[in-house]
Amino acid sequence: MKKCSIARMALGAMAALFGLVIAPVLMATAASAAPLGGGSAYTCSGGNVPAGTYQSIRVTGVCFMPAGTVAVRGNLTIAPGALLDAVTPGDPPASPVVPATVLIGGNVLVGKGAVLALGCSPNISCPTGISFDRVGGNITALGSLAVVIHSATIGGNVTVLGGGGGAAGGANSAGCFNTAQFPIPAPWSEAPGLVAGGPQYTDVEDASIGGSLTIAGVQTCWLGSLRNQVRGSLTYAKNVTSDPDGMEINNNLMGGNMTCLNNNPAVQYGDAAAAPNLVGGFAFGQCGFNVVVPNSGPSEVPTSEHISVSLRSLKTYFGTHTATFATSLPAVTTESGFTITAVINNFVLAGKGLTGSGTFNPSAPPGQSGDAVLSTVYPDGSRSFVAFDTCNCSFRGQAGTVQMRFYGTSTRKGFTHGTFLVTSGGTVNGGLATLAGWGTFSSAGQPAGTWSLVEHLRIT
Repeated sequence: MKKCSIARMALGAMAALFGLVIAPVLMATAASAAPLGGGSAYTCSGGNVPAGTYQSIRVTGVCFMPAGTVAVRGNLTIAPGALLDAVTPGDPPASPVVPATVLIGGNVLVGKGAVLALGCSPNISCPTGISFDRVGGNITALGSLAVVIHSATIGGNVTVLGGGGGAAGGANSAGCFNTAQFPIPAPWSEAPGLVAGGPQYTDVEDASIGGSLTIAGVQTCWLGSLRNQVRGSLTYAKNVTSDPDGMEINNNLMGGNMTCLNNNPAVQYGDAAAAPNLVGGFAFGQCGFNVVVPNSGPSEVPTSEHISVSLRSLKTYFGTHTATFATSLPAVTTESGFTITAVINNFVLAGKGLTGSGTFNPSAPPGQSGDAVLSTVYPDGSRSFVAFDTCNCSFRGQAGTVQMRFYGTSTRKGFTHGTFLVTSGGTVNGGLATLAGWGTFSSAGQPAGTWSLVEHLRIT
């Protein structure tokens, strides 16, 4: 299912490494505007939540966080039947690139029939920007209608139990909530930006999670988990989607175990053309290491690929990534005083692992050629960024196309480091159709524009 603009080592050493992987990528910043009764509890019964710092926030109606920085010292609570849209861009107002930056010190609680949409990126509704949101504690949803999280850092667990609004028409029926027969339910239907992206669903993508990710007993149109970096374990159990290619649980990197049981449809690649899950511990059920399923994009002939791969089966290589500037979009300043930049580079990969290059093609879709880097630059000069790379590459005698994502930070003095994932899979990638891998990168000891790479790779 295409979701339109809003949708889509050894174990001992690995524990220390994951402490770096999931470290918060966004420093707390001063609020761009003081709220009414600054630092007090705030209740939103409808409309926009003003930028500022609050002791706690309770959402009881249909509410939005469109601009600035919304900082909460304690908990954010979305009451039963309420909705928080912190996804639809509104900053800056004249040419919105991102929604508000949301910083939660405590937990996020999502009630029965409620909706949480948190974090924006090109995989949802922000084509040229990313809101690097942060939750210090847990995100817990009990019987919620929908939970959608993109490009956020969560210090604790993400747990979604029950709810989802139902699988309209039954499992695999294609009867999603977007037709006259199955209208989109409230409160999702009361947020125009969410409705424009298609039927209601539950999804976690490009998130860094300090604990575990669990989604169980959810019945909905489409359910996904893509490119998440999870320090603990990932569990999907007894979920149902009416979309036949729901249950797209791919390309997640975790330090613990992966368990997928009694999901209908079974866990699959669908049309995501993604890479396998990378599991530090054991893999069970529909996500087991021995499970091989078709993998292709919407118009490809499927290739067969393992749904999950053990991190212990990957081999380590060393290389470099060198970028040279090709073009950029005008920088944009948000109400928080952050600068949003979009730069596209040409690049070369060299070393003992992946080798090859990526060249910017102005006629290709954004992010589908070269090295597209979306950054948020903070007032002190530090930045958070995600780079989307497309490489014509070779590895161990095989040639093909590889897509990678680099998740990084730079200090105000220019030291850059982070992690990356191989994100592509399927027939269109040629001899590298079943490549699985991840790694770390750093600018330490390298000339300007070059990162050193530690690559963990395997053709499955």
